[in-house]
Amino acid sequence: MQKRTLLTGLLTFLAVCSLAACGSSSSSKTSSSYDASEDDDYVLKISENSDLCGAPQQIAVERGFFDEVGLNYKVVKIGQDTSNLEALNSGKIDASNSLLASLIQPLENGARLKITTGLHTGCLQILTKDDSITDVSQLKGKKIGVTAVAGSPATFSKRVLSAAGLDVTTESSEVEFVTYQSDQLGTVLENGEVDAIALGDPDTEILKRQYGFKTLANSATDKPYANEYCCVAYVSDKIAEKHPAIAAKYTLAMQKAAKWVENHKEETVDIQLDKHYVAGDKDINLTSLNSYSFIPSYSGSYKAFKAIASDLQDIGVISKDTNIAALRKNSFLKVNDVK
Repeated sequence: MQKRTLLTGLLTFLAVCSLAACGSSSSSKTSSSYDASEDDDYVLKISENSDLCGAPQQIAVERGFFDEVGLNYKVVKIGQDTSNLEALNSGKIDASNSLLASLIQPLENGARLKITTGLHTGCLQILTKDDSITDVSQLKGKKIGVTAVAGSPATFSKRVLSAAGLDVTTESSEVEFVTYQSDQLGTVLENGEVDAIALGDPDTEILKRQYGFKTLANSATDKPYANEYCCVAYVSDKIAEKHPAIAAKYTLAMQKAAKWVENHKEETVDIQLDKHYVAGDKDINLTSLNSYSFIPSYSGSYKAFKAIASDLQDIGVISKDTNIAALRKNSFLKVNDVK
């Protein structure tokens, strides 16, 4: 009886060890599931990008970085009346890249996407015509022209103004944001209808040369924003859950392309103009691109998320009750070999 008991105990112990080993194997497989070396024939639908700061995706296509990692993909035109997030939610696209600040509130509201890497810094400026306005704190009681009160330029402006001590909450804002069509911003500032405008590059540099406007704040050069990742790549939750290898291939290709841009900015601008991704003047576009740092980083975007989300919470864009740490953790996807 004693021998039988010992044998039963031994068999139980071995079974438990076997299960533990299986559990360890399964866990190991899960942790390495975002591996670009794994095969998956799914065709990733990527949103068309015609912005200057969309250079990493454009270069990933034109220089073959998507092909290099074995990604099957197609670029989808979504039209000017549809946002990337709307296209993602409807299943029209599976992946894209956007300004990080524009994603945080949608993520708080349940947007089903995962950020996989930061791509670069820069992108946004506040411009003024009035020589008497030399500091953003002087915009108290003034008007700022934007294309959308919840857009990235307006969000950047609110962060800068709040840091300067101004109240920019919806209930009691000390600065008025007025919306215009993008092609009207230069005119309304020139005519004095607003005291400043906030917009993205390269339109900033175009208007500065055309009207002689001055930069009041620049996310590419002003601390603490200069080292903050503005643009990130992301995939839908569906891709993250059902096609992890595709998410990995996409992310690695975008990182490779961003690194290439960092070392070939003039050639990047030439490609953007030649392939009609971006209109405008080469010197103007290169001026903007040279002010950005294209050093892709998962950890950099993870850090930037906390800083931006905290600012957005302070100015009332996201709820005071939102747990930023939990929101950030749920909003990111870590791919193997991505730093």
